[in-house]
Amino acid sequence: MLATQRLPAQARDRVVVRQSDGRGRLTHVGQITDYDAIEVVVKARGRATPWRIPVDRIVSVTPVRSAAHQAALKHLGRGDLDEAERSFRKALDGAARAWVRRELLGGLVRCALHGGDYRRAGSHFLGLLESNRRTRHFELVPLDWQIGGTVDPSVASEAKAWRGRTGDVAALLAASHLLRDSGYAVEAESQMRKLRISTDPRVRGLAVAQCWRADIKNGKVTPMHLETWTRHVRTLPLELRGGPWFVIGLARFQRRQFQPAASALMWTSLVFDDDRFLAARATQLAADSLLSDNQPTAAQTLYRDLRQRFAGTPAARESAAKQSPPPRTRRSTP
Repeated sequence: MLATQRLPAQARDRVVVRQSDGRGRLTHVGQITDYDAIEVVVKARGRATPWRIPVDRIVSVTPVRSAAHQAALKHLGRGDLDEAERSFRKALDGAARAWVRRELLGGLVRCALHGGDYRRAGSHFLGLLESNRRTRHFELVPLDWQIGGTVDPSVASEAKAWRGRTGDVAALLAASHLLRDSGYAVEAESQMRKLRISTDPRVRGLAVAQCWRADIKNGKVTPMHLETWTRHVRTLPLELRGGPWFVIGLARFQRRQFQPAASALMWTSLVFDDDRFLAARATQLAADSLLSDNQPTAAQTLYRDLRQRFAGTPAARESAAKQSPPPRTRRSTP
């Protein structure tokens, strides 16, 4: 068992909060003993009871981080995934506080998502969730939001194993990926429709949006459906809207509603970029929509943005191939 981590007196966490009357700010300095989607708990020297601060009052949190944790964040920001993952794992080995360990697990999920590795992202996320159901990193849940094509075999294999885990989140994660597996699609769709009445509102809201993928595949989308879907997305927490907006954007693109499609897809591109591969695909489809809407200048701007922001993703490679000039043919000498 890890010993309780003790921080030096001069190295304390800082939490800035809005006062309850909204008229000013307070700074609490001490040791954060817990931090989740509901509250942050700060223990201060000389104070008998800790501060318990609701997250909606938090202005900023500046925790004391280990050198490995700081290095991991720096590497991740630079897109150096191998070094970032090594540093996150090193920091995890030395972290005693449970909430810090959850932060580091969230970092590993981000590394996997950045590299498009949904198998590892899912496994790390379920580990994070098992440590605290109230995780403040739920927006990282690595669901599949694509419609066409088939799921990567390694992801499908892992998703089949996730079905054996307890809880609606694991069922949601597994079903989202198996919706594109020919052997399990019917079972996955049935499971997803059951999850629409989950007791967890996060699962419930996302399961409703996941079912739209099956509706599109089955050709059941009408203008009324799109209106209902749009209303549903606007009831979701902001951090959970990226995938659902992607599905709506794709449905509108297929119905040749190019401007609304681009708007929906750009929401995913700009706000939901933790899932880098999905954000890249959204950018590509938004550009395609604008090009189809006779807006070539705006489309080319997005194609450039795609190649710069999302270099190395399948969407960026496809865009580069489409935009590259045809090879020159050598003229024969007369």
